[in-house]
Amino acid sequence: MKAIRIPLQPHSHFHFGEFKVDSNVALSSTSAFAHSDMLFSALVNSFQSGVGEADGFVNDFKTGEIKISSMFYYLKKDNEIVFLLPKPVFLDLYSPRDGNHKLRNRIKFVSAGVWQQGFNTKNWTNKESDFAFIQNHDILLTKIECSALGLATSDVVFSIVDIPKSPIRKNNPDDSIYYQADVETGNLKGVEIGFYFLYDATGESENRLKQAINIMVYSGFGGERNNTGRAMQEPVFDETLNMVLNEKATKGFTNLSLLNPANSDELNKVTYSQSILRGGRKNGKEKYEYKVVRMIREGALLANDEISGRLVEIGSDLEEHTAYRNGMAFIIPLTYFESNE
Repeated sequence: MKAIRIPLQPHSHFHFGEFKVDSNVALSSTSAFAHSDMLFSALVNSFQSGVGEADGFVNDFKTGEIKISSMFYYLKKDNEIVFLLPKPVFLDLYSPRDGNHKLRNRIKFVSAGVWQQGFNTKNWTNKESDFAFIQNHDILLTKIECSALGLATSDVVFSIVDIPKSPIRKNNPDDSIYYQADVETGNLKGVEIGFYFLYDATGESENRLKQAINIMVYSGFGGERNNTGRAMQEPVFDETLNMVLNEKATKGFTNLSLLNPANSDELNKVTYSQSILRGGRKNGKEKYEYKVVRMIREGALLANDEISGRLVEIGSDLEEHTAYRNGMAFIIPLTYFESNE
């Protein structure tokens, strides 16, 4: 799988907004990473502002010429790169109730090394196992990966912090200070922390994607993008993530992007999932807001990889361009042990 890496500076801040019914609390929480619909929006707007008319670029996504995952974290030390992936949501169903299940349920990300071994959740908390936790049990790596990066249990890749904000730009200047939730990247000695996303594209479509990503890293992405010293660094192309899966385990598939099934047949192929509401942001017209869309979160258990998803029309912008939310599927295989033996 092709990957694009974006190195980050330590203590970089980002705000990845989540849907709130009450706009007054819209800044009070943030996703831990950038979902694929937000990445899509940033890429399209970057292309439009820096290259030209983006209709053809949007069509690349609509036709499946470009597929992207959500944007996750990677860790790099010397020549060792560890890609972190979201823990599939259905794995908690196979976590034995042995007193350690709540600890395993806290895991948010697993490394590509863990992914390749096949998910046997029972072994994750076994002291004699090949696994290691960091970031207060939020992240699971193999011991080999942990050793290669020189990481300890207490090391933090990212954290959610509350930042006080001045109300001077709000409608009522007498309002009290409010708080914004940000993702703050860590500062690990000798270890580079960055974002990456996986993609599938070739030819001119791939060239357009790379043009957009080059512009995006300089124009900014997410909240806090203009803060001095917190800019993203030059992207690294031509990276690959190779997966060799455990042949002895049950084979399945999962999505690494938000997913909006194109029809009922695709929906019936989603075995286990969690959903999330996306959208509602004003489009610049005082009376109008973009439509709210229910999406399937990353990490669902899918019957097969024959799910395309779709771009969902959510309204139009000030220039009467149709606005879309990206629900196209980026699917990869996985293996897991149902019996945890």
